[in-house]
Amino acid sequence: MPAPDSSTQNERLIRFLLGLTPVIFGLSILWLGQDISWDLRNYHYYNPFAFLNGRMGHDVAVSHVATYYNPLIYVPFYWAVTWLPTRAVGFILGFLPGLNVLLIYGITRRVVDLGRTGTTAWSCLGLALVGVLGAINLAEIGTSYGDNILSLPVLTALWLIVRFRQRLCASVRSGWPIAAAAGLLAGSALGLKQPFAVYCVGLCLAFFGLNAPFLRRLALAFTFGLGVLAGTALTSGFWLLEMWQRYQNPLFPYFNEFFKSPWGADGSYRDERYIPKHLAMWLLFPFWFNFDPNQVSEIAFRDLRFPLLYVLLLALPVFWFLRVRRKPDGAESSSGDLDARAMTRFFIIFMAVSFVLWMKLFAVYRYAVVCEFLAPLTIFLVLGFILRGPQRQLRAAVAAMIVLLVTTAPGHWGRRPWTSDYFNVNLPALAAQRNSIVLVTGHDPIAYLIPYFPPQVRFLRIQGYMTGPSTALNLTDRLMMRAVAEHKGPLLILFRDYEEWHALNALEFYGLQPDRSSCQNFTPGVEPQQEHPFYLCRVTPRTSASKGTSP
Repeated sequence: MPAPDSSTQNERLIRFLLGLTPVIFGLSILWLGQDISWDLRNYHYYNPFAFLNGRMGHDVAVSHVATYYNPLIYVPFYWAVTWLPTRAVGFILGFLPGLNVLLIYGITRRVVDLGRTGTTAWSCLGLALVGVLGAINLAEIGTSYGDNILSLPVLTALWLIVRFRQRLCASVRSGWPIAAAAGLLAGSALGLKQPFAVYCVGLCLAFFGLNAPFLRRLALAFTFGLGVLAGTALTSGFWLLEMWQRYQNPLFPYFNEFFKSPWGADGSYRDERYIPKHLAMWLLFPFWFNFDPNQVSEIAFRDLRFPLLYVLLLALPVFWFLRVRRKPDGAESSSGDLDARAMTRFFIIFMAVSFVLWMKLFAVYRYAVVCEFLAPLTIFLVLGFILRGPQRQLRAAVAAMIVLLVTTAPGHWGRRPWTSDYFNVNLPALAAQRNSIVLVTGHDPIAYLIPYFPPQVRFLRIQGYMTGPSTALNLTDRLMMRAVAEHKGPLLILFRDYEEWHALNALEFYGLQPDRSSCQNFTPGVEPQQEHPFYLCRVTPRTSASKGTSP
């Protein structure tokens, strides 16, 4: 029986390592601990709970602006927390992001060719591993943010394009199903999370980097765009319609300066705190946020892949100009060279467009996760164009990847040791009253507590990022004021100890006051600041001082 050759053994070992990576990611979460991030406590658990239990309109603005996000992406997470042991949930939240390595490797194998199968395969594995060991992915594994899970359909779309690029370039007839399928995948991610729009635009324009006539590329890009619309409708059409019917704004509350929904203020509601503020910041942004991580994130981190890629892209036009000058007249390029250049153009366009749009619209570091995954491959391709030689390209890439690995320092949004309960909520006795309305004030996340209350209890956030005492009342404010005025049962207020001022201010506006003798405190185990309890108190009508505006 003949012994297997070395290339077959290499392929088997690489496949084993690729299959092992998601498992290692999953197991690592059991050691790192459970996520206790702000967004988890604000809406990741509450939104699917409210969606599945018909609480839209029953509770009002309890998760601030995020109350109105599409809940579909978080439904599997809610079911997992409800039915599975906590450590099993953690393993899944680590395992799924680990699957990105398979797609990155598949993309890389379709793009990189160093002339020798074994060298190419191991190089692609290295690029894929460096891709998933970036600061965003390492910080997000085990969390419920979902950015590094929604990356899976986007990367699958990209794999389809590079895998079948010959069919795409041959004719529109043979290529349109691939473009449409890729658009459907990318659009499904957009429908679940709006920031993924940057990758839809990036992929659409990247079609113009392919090696095909302009009109064919235009037709493929248009077909891809139609697929994006179909994918978006598939995963968010129901929610856009729901928001339109309820609030006359399909993106409520965002872009309300255009939709003019009476349920919110006239404004965009966008979080623009991270977007570059001046020209120097725009031009140096990849360096800027490595020196000041709080420019793009709530947590500290360091990852030099974007600065390195930025420098190489700035150098690229210089090398291209020199190469054009040195090229003999009439010299022709081989089909392999043309394909390599096309793939380099494709990834440069995708990365540049996606990154610039990300800076312009969000500049929240988490949302750049797909660019993070593909940065090592793009660095490798740009080095290939600059250095013009597989061996020099490989040596430079190995050095670059080592630098990236040893300098990357991911942060996290808070973790705690695993317990038998995901949130460890022990409500006080006052919470058991079924016919009560709980008024919520302050800015701390509280919505994860709502599933632990009796289902009849209604929650109204009368003060927060979206609502609060104001001389310009919108329909959301008036709805809550009317609900409070007409309610016949107990009224309670829930607030964090250091946000008592907000509670008193909001209650005064409503003509109410806390019954301090009834206050009961509690601190769920998932809270990162255990020294600061929540207070649940009865409220009564004010006996003195002027009352707030009537609804």
